[in-house]
Amino acid sequence: MQKWQTISELAAITGAQITNSPENWQQFLTTAARFYKAYDFSDQLLIYAQRPNATAVLELEKWNRQFGRWVNTGATGIAVMDEAYGKGRLKHYFDIADTHTTPVSRPVPIWSMESAYTERVK
Repeated sequence: MQKWQTISELAAITGAQITNSPENWQQFLTTAARFYKAYDFSDQLLIYAQRPNATAVLELEKWNRQFGRWVNTGATGIAVMDEAYGKGRLKHYFDIADTHTTPVSRPVPIWSMESAYTERVK
């Protein structure tokens, strides 16, 4: 339960920090934009808190099954709180940088904005 408490406190502290200034909010949004379809706000917040430069995150089993990639030995996961089924537990995501290809690996689609649209977004 201590790890749960630590991650819960990290979420609260990070939530307060990102709303402290427009710059902090923009930094958070840079990370959250990579995961807006896949993860809810609390997961995005904890991904940002632990690995702000992450580009593609999945659970270990999904890296193995869906993309044929293996998580590197010794890689540290990104802990997020999972309260499904009324139970609190931590689950861990791994960034693509924590994985390596295998003979059966498939390409991982990573979103990026085309430079032609950059000016319109500013």
